[in-house]
Amino acid sequence: MQQFDVIRWKLNEVMARNRVRNKDLAEALDITENSVYRLRKVDEMPRLAPDRLNGICAALNCQPGDLLEWVPDDVKPAVVEEPSTSSAPQHLMQKVAKYCDQILALSWKGYKHYGPGAVVFTEAEDGPEIAYIERKRLLDPDCVTAIANNRPEESAVVLYYPDRNYDQNDYDVFTLTGPQSPPECYAMLYDE
Repeated sequence: MQQFDVIRWKLNEVMARNRVRNKDLAEALDITENSVYRLRKVDEMPRLAPDRLNGICAALNCQPGDLLEWVPDDVKPAVVEEPSTSSAPQHLMQKVAKYCDQILALSWKGYKHYGPGAVVFTEAEDGPEIAYIERKRLLDPDCVTAIANNRPEESAVVLYYPDRNYDQNDYDVFTLTGPQSPPECYAMLYDE
């Protein structure tokens, strides 16, 4: 069976990052808001006339490459774990995967408001605890390195604690990437 690579369309992500509303882009392109909505919600690159792509780039002040991402066919559209300092066990990834969108959204929100940092995740008996911590508050060189190597528009650095004892050094550090980017998750969960 032949496999085909995909060109992922990132208009939704770029609009969320630049805080551009459907109405604003519709006015700039002289199209309806519904047309913009449909353009935002497709995952693969739509067929666009060169003047339409030019108009989108001009309205968003971006390059065509900012709107596109090549994704090999063998990359699964599921949560991917990229270990930064330690290899996260599979059971840990299953726990975190349930909250992928919330972690990525919080990571983006924290990054936009406070700068580079990580998401602290603890799954307690009464539910998960998810919080953002700024890089300047972290002393562990492994955490600082993971944050420095992270691209916040694509993934989140996660500090996973097995319990609420945050003073201990018993945690895993890894990078979480999902089928949607942190800005897309942020826009979806916070309606911005």
